[in-house]
Amino acid sequence: MLLSGLTFVSWVFKLDLIGTMTFSLFAFILLIFKKNAIHVVPVLFNMLFIISRKDWDIASLPMFYFFIPVIIISGFVVHYIRFRKEWVFGKLTLPFILLFVGMVLSVLTQHEYHQYQLFYIAFGLFYLLFYLFFTQTIHGDQLDYLIQLFFVLGILVSFEVLYHYISHGDIASSLREDRVHLGWGLSNYVATYLIIFIPAAIYFVKNKPLKFLSSIVIAFEILMLLFTLSRGGTLTLIILTPFLVLYLFYHQKHKLNIVLNVLLIFALLSMLFIFRTDYIQPLLDRFYHLDLTDGSGRVDLWRQALQKFKENPLFGAGVLSRFEGGRFHFYHNTILHTMASFGLVGLASLIWQMIVVIILFFKKTNSKIMILFLAIFGANIHGMIDNVYYQLQFMVIFFVIVAVVEAYHRDQIHQPKIWRLKDAQSYKV
Repeated sequence: MLLSGLTFVSWVFKLDLIGTMTFSLFAFILLIFKKNAIHVVPVLFNMLFIISRKDWDIASLPMFYFFIPVIIISGFVVHYIRFRKEWVFGKLTLPFILLFVGMVLSVLTQHEYHQYQLFYIAFGLFYLLFYLFFTQTIHGDQLDYLIQLFFVLGILVSFEVLYHYISHGDIASSLREDRVHLGWGLSNYVATYLIIFIPAAIYFVKNKPLKFLSSIVIAFEILMLLFTLSRGGTLTLIILTPFLVLYLFYHQKHKLNIVLNVLLIFALLSMLFIFRTDYIQPLLDRFYHLDLTDGSGRVDLWRQALQKFKENPLFGAGVLSRFEGGRFHFYHNTILHTMASFGLVGLASLIWQMIVVIILFFKKTNSKIMILFLAIFGANIHGMIDNVYYQLQFMVIFFVIVAVVEAYHRDQIHQPKIWRLKDAQSYKV
């Protein structure tokens, strides 16, 4: 909570350069002195939401920014050398190596080369090494810790959205004139991370005390997601809601309490929309003007992606398959973007990753693992119509979730069965 408070202050007062440098140094210290890398995760996650500057351009970034990844990577290296144990082979290692190989091989299909190609391939290598690092260095059962972190981050992101509108004056007029740009992400990106974090609050309603307070948090986060004016995010929340409700009631003894909390969420949102219809009208207008035949240009992008794939089916058209106006763009669909950029090699990796994740989360599940799965599931639904996969925030969060679930399974294997409380009843003395 303290870290997120500092993140919010740094973001509000545009101290992101000082904030990111301070956080990176703090992360470096934690990595040097803490054996379990889970302790550095809150620092890294808060750094994802601290950037307030909106003029993102690699060429115009101050050189100071490039010291930040150097500091963090140095911390990773020192930590690994100091605390390394036996090699742990993460479940996503091979499928993501395949994807990285696909990224490199896709360069062969390029007719011309750009300096950005090396930059984005370096990002792919960073993602792979990031995942490998945390699979080696996160230990024990950290599921509850990660869910608590998501609960706090959901509040952080929601307050950033609220402040964005308050700082522009009247909220209703701002909703009609503007869409969210928080610096670290635009409307659709912000919606993605709220979709990831809202399930943590759902978990609190099901399993933690202060359910009333958690329900208010859920209503607030849903409202802020709607305030992003992201149609994709809103549709994803609608699709995800039945799964979240089913999760709430599954194996729940006190169903009446859950019903009352669900009614509280619904009542809070309904009262706001009844008394302030000007808050919800801009979102309704965006849906009203949506042309389903072209999906706001997405259908054309999907056709372009398929055409790129047909031209280079094996390796794709490369990391810069959609490079327009001197900038790198996505095709607003995870699967089609992968096919267009990395061909059948990339598609095979994506399918492999999906199978591995499903097996990992369902081979031995519980309430905590299931809520983390729903967070990933919701984000990937959104990825069918918006840019999610390959984004820095999502990839970092996704790999940490997988690493934490893998660490939990390893902890259960290494723990003598007779000492597991849930199995103790099966033994007779």
